[in-house]
Amino acid sequence: MLADHGICCIDEFDKMDVKDQVAIHEAMEQQTISIAKAGIHATLNARTSILAAANPIRGRYDRTKSLRFNVNISPPIMSRFDLFFVIFDEKKDDDDFQIAHHIVQMHRLQ
Repeated sequence: MLADHGICCIDEFDKMDVKDQVAIHEAMEQQTISIAKAGIHATLNARTSILAAANPIRGRYDRTKSLRFNVNISPPIMSRFDLFFVIFDEKKDDDDFQIAHHIVQMHRLQ
């Protein structure tokens, strides 16, 4: 396991299929991963920290609902995380324009 004693970073965590969710749950709960391929069964160490990013359901975070109802992650998997950070992208047309303009200018100079 490449992430043994390391950090495993996962983007789009909310879009993982059920098979992968089961595997990641085992890794988070037991610190191991079980593999069965070509008649060989093995248990590998997965002593790792998981850093995951997920998007809200329907692309918008509903501040009237709890985190659980804003992301498509099962409660058992959510219970394995120690910390959650919600980052809001507040719409600010002026700031967004200035950032976009700066990025375009930087690429024009290359």
